[in-house]
Amino acid sequence: MSGQITPVPQIAGNAQLLSELRQMKQKSHLPHALLLHGPEGCGKKLIAEWFAMLVLCEEHGAAPCGHCKSCRLVRSHAHPDVTAAEHSGKRGGFSVETVRQIRADAAILPNNGDMRIFMFCDADGMSVQAQNALLKSVEEPPAHACFVFTAQVPGVLLPTLLSRMTAKAVFPVTRSECIEALTRRGYPADDIQAAASRFDGNIGRCITYLEDSTVREATDRTAALTAALADQNEYELLRLLTAAAAEKEQLRKTLELLDIQIRDAALMTLNGDFSFMGCDRDSAQRLSVRLTPRRTSRLHGAIAGAFADLDGNVGAVLTVTALCAALLDA
Repeated sequence: MSGQITPVPQIAGNAQLLSELRQMKQKSHLPHALLLHGPEGCGKKLIAEWFAMLVLCEEHGAAPCGHCKSCRLVRSHAHPDVTAAEHSGKRGGFSVETVRQIRADAAILPNNGDMRIFMFCDADGMSVQAQNALLKSVEEPPAHACFVFTAQVPGVLLPTLLSRMTAKAVFPVTRSECIEALTRRGYPADDIQAAASRFDGNIGRCITYLEDSTVREATDRTAALTAALADQNEYELLRLLTAAAAEKEQLRKTLELLDIQIRDAALMTLNGDFSFMGCDRDSAQRLSVRLTPRRTSRLHGAIAGAFADLDGNVGAVLTVTALCAALLDA
């Protein structure tokens, strides 16, 4: 796999969004607060980095150029006028202290250019208190300050904060675009096909699958678990859950993914266009044939019960044995 960093982030798809942001730059109508929202792994943080380069680029006619000093500093995460808020707490939010420090920093003039950018990536876990602490700065920002947020859905932010932002959706790309992007990164062709079969056009989740053996193992096992549940294959279900129970964190990851698969299967029973979040569409489709709202609720409840057992220090093997029975009963 190639670790080479390109001068400008190579963003697959979302051409309309990039064009709109470029036009805002050219017309000097950049938002003082931008929210990029979309599913996990769709490229929100990469576009946020691209946007920071766009705002600070010294070559205004071809921004972001990728070659000027500002672009190079942003790309190497060393620009003095770009601040990334540090996460804290179990939910991965931002402490009130962190927000207050950023509010103080926002009042300080830029070091190198005309703007300072403050990044709140993965803001899904941002507390109400932290959002309220930031509200005044977003509502009446200094002329040189720009706030950039990323989140999976806009609704995680308070309406009062959201109303002061420009919200833009980031979409997963097609499977072919995903394969092309992964090929540019230098991954082996067979591995790319395996990743794309799991996550279609979600490049970020494909990269995690390719680079994290723990995630790959949990993902492949979850696909097999979903198929076993669809087939009501008790032996295979217990075998796979017992294998996952060898390590508690592996078991937790597997159960998280299985719950998402059940969510996708439930959505497949409905009419409409939905964003699928699981790791194997085919097995979810097979499971959907068996699902009713009541059965879906019971399956979700069984997994929630397993998490409660693990949190209560019940042994992993005992937990999965009880879970297997509960899943089949549901």
